[in-house]
Amino acid sequence: MDNSKFLKAAIIVLLLINISTLGFMWFHNAPGNMNPPPHREIGDFLMHELNFTDAQRHQFEELREDHRKSVDALRDESRKMHDEFFGLLGASVADSVKINLLADSLTALQKQIELSTFFHFQKVRAMCSPEQQQKFDEVIKEGLRMMAPPPPPRR
Repeated sequence: MDNSKFLKAAIIVLLLINISTLGFMWFHNAPGNMNPPPHREIGDFLMHELNFTDAQRHQFEELREDHRKSVDALRDESRKMHDEFFGLLGASVADSVKINLLADSLTALQKQIELSTFFHFQKVRAMCSPEQQQKFDEVIKEGLRMMAPPPPPRR
């Protein structure tokens, strides 16, 4: 085979390899084909890691339900306020006082959610035995990462 035929064949083979690789990457990472990582709820994670007794499980479930109700109410209020906040985009004249007031209110709501979550976990830690508290201190960061929203998809 002379040089030009060999080069043409090599280019065609490399082109086919590149197209195959790109096709595989495209279809393998397509949003419809992605399997999300298994998600465990932090409550189940803590109960397992801390080896709660039946009484502790019951107490924890009550704490979790109370916390969920209070945070859900705050999130509902936040959603309504976000709608009002971004509804101001349609105004012909921006009311900077109202914009700032709503932004401050949204910040205050987020602060309430964070404080509610902090105090919830403080109560959970308080119901633990000293050994469980030590384990709690070791695993809480991992548990909180489980609660965090997933990172945005790469483009």
